[in-house]
Amino acid sequence: MNIFEKLSNGEPVNMMSEEYLPAISELQRADKALFHLNHAEPHTEEWKQALCELFDGEVPEGLGIFTPTQIDFPKQITFGKNVFINHSFTAMSIGGIEFGDNVQIGPHVIIVTDNHDLTDRYVLKCRKVVIGNNVWIGAGVSIMPGVHIGDNAVIAGGAVVTKDVPADTVVGGNPAKVIRQVR
Repeated sequence: MNIFEKLSNGEPVNMMSEEYLPAISELQRADKALFHLNHAEPHTEEWKQALCELFDGEVPEGLGIFTPTQIDFPKQITFGKNVFINHSFTAMSIGGIEFGDNVQIGPHVIIVTDNHDLTDRYVLKCRKVVIGNNVWIGAGVSIMPGVHIGDNAVIAGGAVVTKDVPADTVVGGNPAKVIRQVR
């Protein structure tokens, strides 16, 4: 099992161990690609090449993304079709993020998949974030490790999502709570 599989499975990994070296290499590769993407004129050939570089040659179908953006482990993200990401998106994605189809993400959204052990802070403990189909995530939302967001959910601006979100609901607040049904 490689380091990314181990992290995706929620197994603890010490960031100071040799086992973690491939993660450091991928983090550095992504950081360089992000620099190119965030400094290229949007929607030019240079920008498209930088986006391709970020996703290591495989740009997801229908992905729309505004810069600046910060994605530390882009290979740990899977995208459905027609995902739109507004500017100032931050993904701490070492534990894995899965986007369904037709997801819309507002500006200044943060998705976190990793956490640290309380006694040994060099030990990472990750939990994958899963976002269903037709989800709308409002501006300034923070989504914490392990959260699953159901199909057709709406996350109100500024929400801090710490628990799973049922399908067909609107959630908001800190911590996010169900406000009402979508349908």
